[in-house]
Amino acid sequence: MIAIITGDIKDSRMVPAEKWMGLLKAELGIWGKTGEDWDIYRGDSFQLKLQDPADLLQVAISMKARIKSIAPLDIRMGIGLGDENFRSKRLLENNGTAYIHSGEAFENLSKSNQALLIKSPFDVFDQEINLMLKLALTVMDEWTENSARTVYLVMKHPEKTQRELGEMEGISQHAISARLTRARFDAISALLDYFPRKLEMYLS
Repeated sequence: MIAIITGDIKDSRMVPAEKWMGLLKAELGIWGKTGEDWDIYRGDSFQLKLQDPADLLQVAISMKARIKSIAPLDIRMGIGLGDENFRSKRLLENNGTAYIHSGEAFENLSKSNQALLIKSPFDVFDQEINLMLKLALTVMDEWTENSARTVYLVMKHPEKTQRELGEMEGISQHAISARLTRARFDAISALLDYFPRKLEMYLS
């Protein structure tokens, strides 16, 4: 089983592409080769393949934090879990249930009034995780630029202390702590810890 993330940048026309395109490519580039493992199309839409579906929520929330650090940008993502039964040298030409599920999840974003949805072969799993995401998004959608950037730094540098993160940003440890509190990062971390364990129950 693989995971496919189909997404786009919300309000991309309000910010020059040179301010966010490099960041988006850098995030996608962590997970493989352009064209083969990820691609950007129609200017502000993208698709990413993850070989390990347990990583998908970590990747999605990290990308959201990265993009939201540039106001007023945000990101929408439909995530599909499933198989890949046709593979070519171009990701956008591949096919399988993971791609179909991702497209269906993305198409349902507006109807669900939710910026992040998951669709898998497991209906009960989807219902539970999407409800959790809906609740988490009430917080994440309200992240300020500073909160989003701090969440991103914590997720990218889990080995660093708050004091070290503060030194990277030129602010105090107390300021880092306050930003994470406002971002409700404790609750987001709990969801990130729970997701792969819950998924494993369905995959085993």
